[in-house]
Amino acid sequence: MVTGAIEDITVTKYTAEVKVRYDEPQRWGNEILHSGWAHGDKDDESGSLKYLHLLPEPVRPDYETLIVTFAEPIRTLERRIFDDPQAWGVSTLKEWIDGYESTRFTQISDRTAVVTSEYNMMSVREWLARHTEIETCKTA
Repeated sequence: MVTGAIEDITVTKYTAEVKVRYDEPQRWGNEILHSGWAHGDKDDESGSLKYLHLLPEPVRPDYETLIVTFAEPIRTLERRIFDDPQAWGVSTLKEWIDGYESTRFTQISDRTAVVTSEYNMMSVREWLARHTEIETCKTA
């Protein structure tokens, strides 16, 4: 199956034509094609247009994801950083990071957490770098 994005549609009295920009270049004889037209006759359903299938567009997440492994257990970090919960207003790393708008902290092991954020990831990364010792930090 050849996939691509529709770039143009032309409809006349007798035909319908769709220009498709291919996701991967296609070879036709000695030519390399990056786009092409699918044609169809309205009256007898002939032509290549009958083979055109519209697929849903892939959903891209509107957020960034980090997988962070800390040098020490998260519980130890929390006791050290949030030693005065009244001053901080929170007592856990989850509460602190979840306090950033559109940001979530999910602990997946004693030292590892997944952090997702729509638009505050740079601030979260800076805060974590300043207040914790990070063993690994991977963008997912």
